[in-house]
Order: sequence, then C-alpha cells, then structure tokens
Amino acid sequence: MPQNPFAAGGIWLWRSGGPDLAGPLSPASLAAAHPLWAADAARLGPWRTVRLGPEYGPAAGPWDMARGDAGQVADPVLCVGPCGSSLDVARAFAGAGLLPPFATVLALSQTKGRGQMRRDWVSPPGNLYAALAWPEASGDLAALAPVVAGACLADALHARGFPALVKWPNDLLVKDRKVGGILLEERDGTTLVGVGLNLASAPDPALLRRDHAAEAARLDLFGQVRGAVTEWAELVKSVQTCYRLCVAVSGSRELSCFLARRLAWMGRDVLVRESGSDAFRARIVGLAEDGGLRLKRRDPGPGQDLTLHNGSISLL
Repeated sequence: MPQNPFAAGGIWLWRSGGPDLAGPLSPASLAAAHPLWAADAARLGPWRTVRLGPEYGPAAGPWDMARGDAGQVADPVLCVGPCGSSLDVARAFAGAGLLPPFATVLALSQTKGRGQMRRDWVSPPGNLYAALAWPEASGDLAALAPVVAGACLADALHARGFPALVKWPNDLLVKDRKVGGILLEERDGTTLVGVGLNLASAPDPALLRRDHAAEAARLDLFGQVRGAVTEWAELVKSVQTCYRLCVAVSGSRELSCFLARRLAWMGRDVLVRESGSDAFRARIVGLAEDGGLRLKRRDPGPGQDLTLHNGSISLL
C-alpha cells in the first residue's frame, strides 16, 4: 500500500463515491443537502480534486480536498454521500489502512444507521453521522472504552458551550434531553466509535420506543451550531485532547472521578430494566472499574448494592 493520502489530515469529500459503500459527494451536493452543510461548503473552499488510483482499494476515485483555512485540520475528516452506515464505510477504509486514530468518516445521511442493541438510528440530512477511529488501548482504558469515548465527547461538547452528560451506557444528554448517542464496534483489532448528533432535527416522538428513557432534542436548542463538518472537526480536536488526559491519569482515581463527573443522573433515582427481570428502582452511585453502572436498590430486599452491565435506565 502506498503512503496514506489522508495521513496529513484535512477535510475531504468523496466526489465519486464507491459501489456498495457510499454515494458521491461534491461541494455542490454538500451545499444542496442542508443549510448546515451549505455553510461548510462555502467556509471550507476553495477545493482541489485529488484522484486516488486503484492501489487505494475501497477509497479509489476522485476526492475534493478543502483548501480554505477552515479545512486545515490535523485529523482527517472523510465526508461521503448517502450510505448504509458511516461505520460500514469506516470499516472498509480501516481495513485498507486508510483510517489512522481520530480519523473520521462523516456521512451526509444513512439508510441503515444503527444504535445500541442494533436498533435503527433515524438519519436524515442535516444531522451528524460519524464513525471515529479510536486508538488502541490496554488496561483500564480498554475496559472502559465505551465510557471514556462518551465522556470525551461530552467534554468536547462542554467546551463548545453545551452542558452534555452521558446517560449510561451511551446516550448524550443536554439538560436531560437526548441530543445524540454513541456505539462502539471492535473487530479485527480496530475500534470504531459511531456517533450520531441531532444538529438540526430530532426524531418524531411517535417513532421512539414506548419505553424511551429521555426525550429527544436538537442541539441547536441549547446553543449555536455551525456547519456540521466544521463543528465535528472542532469536537474531534477536543476529544483527542481529553483522551490524552485520560491516558495520563489511567490507573488512578483521577480517571474514575473524571468519568463520574460526566455521568448523567449521578445520585438520582432511576427505573432499571434488565432483560428477563422486573424493573426496579435504584439510585446511581458511580461507575465500576469495568464500566458497569453502580447502583443502590431503593426497593427493600437482598442485594441492595449491585452493578449493571446490560440493561437500561430511565429517570423517575
């Protein structure tokens, strides 16, 4: 494989798209998709077309690279047209050695977006659908990868003025309303973090599960949202800074304290649902070393202190 053309960073549009992976995306189609993307098309230009030969495998074909100042980012953001899932495109690129840590595939829209427990993720144009390459980790950072990824994203949103918290295991809340979610997928030694953020629209309440834990909301209800691509590039920069801090304090109480600070509903009573058992009331008291949610049951009976590894919680 020749040198990775994306290794130096930048924001790229896959002009040709790829069979069975993603549709084409040009500056013109980016601008036509949604006002948030149109703002980016203008801000990131001018554009230069770069043609990747067949030696680049699934990424072969013409790409448009942003040449404006806003497009000069350290971690590559590879934008693609409509696709099944940004995670599937990212998996193909990662398998070809084209997705270094903190590189992203960003999709205009998805037809088969997925969330926790393989639930469908509604994915119209205007919102953000990303697949972020996560660094290889060991020890507690590997065991806590889903929690660390969520906490770093919440921290990045905080830096942008959005008071985000993580509802265990993988929802992003602002003022108790769900603005996004994350999904970690590990395969063949590569970990990808799927991220969905409701930048411009939120799912219709009628489309949500009857037992959904938090009302969905748009991020722009809580602050200014710039273009989707440039917003994400700034978030990735903050996520990487936060992750490096987590690496620096891994194995210490400081890491667990940071993760707990980014956990939604700490010290509050919730309704807990585990598969195959009746729902029960409990209070959130913290995180276990393996990323499980530490609870104290509010109902009388044995086993008052427990750790939840599979299940869901909703606020009482």
